[in-house]
Amino acid sequence: MISQLHPRWKYLLSLLAGAILVFGFAPFNQVWLVFLSFAWLQWQWRDATAKSATLHGWLFGLGMQAAGVSWIFVSLHYHGGTPVPFAILMILLLSMYLALYPALAGFLVARFCKQKAELKLLLLFPAAWAISEWLQGYVMTGFAWMQPAYTQIDLPLAGFAPVLGAHGVSMLVLLSAGALVLVFADQAWRQPQRWKTSAGLVLVIWLTGFGLKQIHWTSPVGEPLSVALVQGNIEQTVKWRREIHDSTLALYRDLSLQTKDADLIIWPETAVPDYQHRVPAYLQTLQEEMKQQGSALLLGIFIKNTETGRYFNTLLNINGQAYRKRHLVPLGEYIPLRFLASFFNRWVDIPMSDIESGVERQPLLVAAGQLLGVSICFEDAFSRDVRRDLPAASLLVNVSNDAWFENSQQPHQHHAIARMRALESGRYMLRATNTGISAVINDQGEAVAVAAQFKTTVLRASARPMSGATPYVRWGDGLVLIFSISALVWAARRSSTDSRI
Repeated sequence: MISQLHPRWKYLLSLLAGAILVFGFAPFNQVWLVFLSFAWLQWQWRDATAKSATLHGWLFGLGMQAAGVSWIFVSLHYHGGTPVPFAILMILLLSMYLALYPALAGFLVARFCKQKAELKLLLLFPAAWAISEWLQGYVMTGFAWMQPAYTQIDLPLAGFAPVLGAHGVSMLVLLSAGALVLVFADQAWRQPQRWKTSAGLVLVIWLTGFGLKQIHWTSPVGEPLSVALVQGNIEQTVKWRREIHDSTLALYRDLSLQTKDADLIIWPETAVPDYQHRVPAYLQTLQEEMKQQGSALLLGIFIKNTETGRYFNTLLNINGQAYRKRHLVPLGEYIPLRFLASFFNRWVDIPMSDIESGVERQPLLVAAGQLLGVSICFEDAFSRDVRRDLPAASLLVNVSNDAWFENSQQPHQHHAIARMRALESGRYMLRATNTGISAVINDQGEAVAVAAQFKTTVLRASARPMSGATPYVRWGDGLVLIFSISALVWAARRSSTDSRI
């Protein structure tokens, strides 16, 4: 019956299938929709022309991204003062661009790989998706969000994350969805060997993933640390108002002084609503108090670059060390195309939307006797940014301010991403946020302590420093990319040879 639909309805359904994919991600966690959505996409891809496969992929990606990153509207409109039509237009343009990557995956296979449906669904489409997803994280600094791997964090496929990384898990999601297509394809019951083989392959992969989840790839080193994550819960609308400046500083200081037995205290991104050179007395007092208390303290603050006059988004160790954010948020922290700066600023008023990035190679922060792998907000969405500090770092630290996005799905999506980074690296992740979700995540990607959103609190927990390296830390995305590119090249060459015979 579906095969009899007019093509325009099929294209519309691809757009819808991409849009409903958002419900497979946190906080909805209806993971079954992920497999159904990708099964629909691959159903349309399996025998499509290059033009049709490209359009189905683009529409699917448009729906997926527009629904998945719709939370950008909150920061643009409510906190940036952007008019509603312009905010919607910006999200639509971003989604149209990001949709090019699923379109590329469909095009590559349909144009160059003239294989049977089984091979496309179980190998070539998953491989092409992994390549396009990897490219999305690199081109124009990258925007690594809405990856299907993040929906699998509590399922057996997550067991592959410390081995293959998130792109490898995404590839296996598409393989599983492709198997669904083969099982329920037209008259599949007439070819029991085909669907039995595909179902058996998926069963083996999922059982292998379950087994891998039981493995601890890294080992504890030293004694557990007592950590305290301070969640100040300062609303973004008032965060930078001078009338609450002193009370904000007092709040963070007082909450920290109440945790006298903590080895490591962490404040969120830009917890101090000021610049380092304007609060020297406050920082000096904090340093002395933390020394007397015996606690290490990391805090978010802006630091001025005296040479350029611009600012770094910084995580400052109270002992003087500083990590400067390297991977900035497009449009939120920097304007990608400088000639558009004046046009952008006419419509959007986001504070500190054009700051300076730190150098790529920075010394690891040392606190509580541990080397720390630090990321600020958006950076933990990029595996390569987290891997850069491994295996030297024994703990991961992420500080964020997701108050920009209020009570949208973004903080929940971000929390799932942080869990994936912990699982990939075999490290505890200490994630301090302004309004939530603050959490201590263990080396298996499990949140062992979580603070309630929109609550002023100090999250206390124990964290184990870890040593060693997961396979993914050692070889990164190389294995998945080599496998995926090799599969597509092999299929393309075979198709070319067959066409000449």
